[in-house]
Amino acid sequence: MMADDGSIDCGQRREFLVGCTAVTMCGLATALGDGDARANTTPSRAAGVLEPYPAALLVDERGAPVRSRSLQPRTNYLFHYPFVATPCLLLDLGRDVGGVGHSRSIVAFSAICSHKLAYPAKEVSFIRFQAKASTYSEAERIHCCADHSVYDPAERARVVSGPAPTPLAQVELSYNARTHGLMATGMRGQDQFDAFFRKYEFKLSMDFGGRARELIGKNSHLQELTRFCRNVAQC
Repeated sequence: MMADDGSIDCGQRREFLVGCTAVTMCGLATALGDGDARANTTPSRAAGVLEPYPAALLVDERGAPVRSRSLQPRTNYLFHYPFVATPCLLLDLGRDVGGVGHSRSIVAFSAICSHKLAYPAKEVSFIRFQAKASTYSEAERIHCCADHSVYDPAERARVVSGPAPTPLAQVELSYNARTHGLMATGMRGQDQFDAFFRKYEFKLSMDFGGRARELIGKNSHLQELTRFCRNVAQC
C-alpha cells in the first residue's frame, strides 16, 4: 500500500515493478546505431578511468547556478548527465569523503543500478540515498529497493551488499571555490548507458521523445528527487 507520505510500501514494489516492466518492454529494444558515438561507451572500462563528456553546469528551476552551500546534507538531489535521459544522484554527505565543495563532502553517481538497471522515473524511483538505517542496510547508503543492491557513496559507490555486480558509475564534478558553483564534466567506472538505452528504449521515447540519447547540453537541472518522482520507494 502507499504510505501517508506518498512513498511505496516495499511489500508492493515487485507487483508495481512487473507492471512498469511490461510497459517499457512493449517496444522492441534495439542496439544503438553507429551515429550514437558518445553513447557507445566501453562497459569494461576500469573503475578509475575518466570518460570525459561536455561540461554541464548544475542549475536550479529558474536556471540560476546551484550554489553548493545551498544543498541540504544527506538529501537526494537528481540531475541528468551526460545524456538527456540518464539520471544521476548528487549528495552532500556532510563530511569530508574526498568529494568537492568547501568541505569536500559533495559526490555524484549515476542513478542507474548496475544490477537490473532500475532508475528514477517520473512515476517511481526504487533507487535512492537513505540517511537512516533500515531493515536491509546501514545508514548513509544508496539502496536500490528493486532487489536490495546497496552502495556506499562515501567510498565511490562500492557495492556493500546485494546482487549488484559493480559500483555505480561516478560523476566527475568540478567546483568553483569563488562562486560555489558545480559542474559535471565526465564519468568514471561502468556507466551502463548502452544497456540502459536498449532496455528502456520504448519508455524513454515516450518520456523524452527523440531526445533521450542527446547530450544534456550546457546546463542540467538539479532538483530534489521527491520533486521529480511522484513516489520514492522505501525499504
